[in-house]
Amino acid sequence: MSHNRDWFTTYEPVYNGLVLMRNDAQCKVVGEGTIKIKTHDGTDRTLTGVRYVPELKRNLISLGTLESHGCRYSIEGGVLKVSKGALVLLKAIRCDSLCVLQGSTVIGSAVVVSSNKDNTKLWHMRLGHMSEKGILILKKKGHVGNHCTGKVDFCEHCIFGKQKKVSFSKAIHRTKGTLDYIHSDLWGLSKVPSKGKCCYMMTIIDDFSRKLWVYFLKHKNEAFSTFKEWKLLIENQSGKKIKRLRTDNGLEFYSNEFNDFCKKEGISRHLTIPRTPQQNRVAERMNRTILERVRCMLTHSGLRKSFWAEAASTTCYLIIVLLTDQLIATFQKKFG
Repeated sequence: MSHNRDWFTTYEPVYNGLVLMRNDAQCKVVGEGTIKIKTHDGTDRTLTGVRYVPELKRNLISLGTLESHGCRYSIEGGVLKVSKGALVLLKAIRCDSLCVLQGSTVIGSAVVVSSNKDNTKLWHMRLGHMSEKGILILKKKGHVGNHCTGKVDFCEHCIFGKQKKVSFSKAIHRTKGTLDYIHSDLWGLSKVPSKGKCCYMMTIIDDFSRKLWVYFLKHKNEAFSTFKEWKLLIENQSGKKIKRLRTDNGLEFYSNEFNDFCKKEGISRHLTIPRTPQQNRVAERMNRTILERVRCMLTHSGLRKSFWAEAASTTCYLIIVLLTDQLIATFQKKFG
């Protein structure tokens, strides 16, 4: 509820509303609309269903209403935090018996934002919530227009989708050609099946070119047949043979039939120590990159989680296009 009419960005009159105050006094609700606020982290958020009550002395936000919309709140050390999932939406400081919101109102229906920032954020979302470094690379090549600064403002979807634990240490493989060293991993079981009823994602990465292939599986035991299918395709297309394969010790990669097949084809196996995903860094890091962008795109678009496979396919396409562009630029720089 608010007593400031100028704060409303949208407004509709209300003719029969009353609010009962703590001292049993009745205050008339004159209208209802939305108010934009700039929160503690600089993000603009919109409060809907705000009642305009001119007789109020303070502006009030109901924690019960926020909770009914899927938010949760906690108070610790005199600081109130309202969050949804892992994202902190609002923050307030306790002052006597009330908590004062940290932020300010955005007055008027239009907020002035420079076109540079608008274009940068637009490209950031178009490219699957790509990092600033990736956007700067494309900007230098002239692929994102002249009005893109490369500086991405705060993106709540990136904070929600790209949280991490600890960075993996770098592994160096001095490969001299494609298919000399292959990394692979299987992600799943997904809690929500995809539209195609798949619950697993298998990634295959070439160490030399960093070319990426992604397959979506319904069951873990499809990993072996998928690898054979990919091997036949890539060796036929490239005219080269796979030399080394790095995976974890999961049964989908370390079954008797998988081991016998690799021995028969002359593929050297490099297996990681159990419960040590850091040793399979290339594949694990690629899985993380894909899933981060999937979460960002799904939360930003508002699509259901069952579209995760489609979002992953889009992410892989964007990664491959960027890598191809970088390889072409490197080749041109080296050989003219």
